[in-house]
Amino acid sequence: MTSSAKKIARLAEKSKTRSPRGIRLRGGSLFPTVIIVVLALGAALIAYSRQTLEDRTAADITNATYYLSFGVYVCDQWVALPDTPVITDLAELREGAKLVPATPGVVEWQPQVLSGQRRAKLSAVLDLYSIKVSNTELEFPDAINGGATLTEGSDACDGKGGSLFVATWDNYGTDPSQKTSIAELDSVRLANNGLAVALVFAPDGTEVEQPAASNDVDVLIESGQ
Repeated sequence: MTSSAKKIARLAEKSKTRSPRGIRLRGGSLFPTVIIVVLALGAALIAYSRQTLEDRTAADITNATYYLSFGVYVCDQWVALPDTPVITDLAELREGAKLVPATPGVVEWQPQVLSGQRRAKLSAVLDLYSIKVSNTELEFPDAINGGATLTEGSDACDGKGGSLFVATWDNYGTDPSQKTSIAELDSVRLANNGLAVALVFAPDGTEVEQPAASNDVDVLIESGQ
């Protein structure tokens, strides 16, 4: 047998005894491992966030009590408000909102209750006083401001004119967050603890400060009541 034939015979013999090579994925097992770890961490974070949200909802929101200050400013002065609800035939008191005794202008409200009724709006506060508003008219019950009805126009406020709007402040004290609403006034949203709200009927350009009751709200919040 020639040398060439011997070489061919040895190669053939080796190929019979050599185990076949499998196909190896590029990167080995590292990539699948990374995917599994990412999926596991994602599932853990979702479970944790759900548990945290449920705890916060049950403990902090359902039983939360918020306070806001409310005042009515007519022409050039604040209107005296009672510290108990004004009950009239038109009154519709909302569950989840009430006046705080001995602190006129302070309203205690529960965000979860009012929001659940889709009534976390200024209308829930106005109903406590039986005050009615439209885009152009403000109507008081007999027990407040002599039961007057005020209508926008140039002859209001001793001929100085009168316009209706609502001013709100997110926080007590010096607060640049004042917002002004001039339409759908009873639908102004009640948003946060410590909110200050002024219902104003006055000449255009009138600037008002926060209601005096905001001081009482600040004390209540600071004391944790």
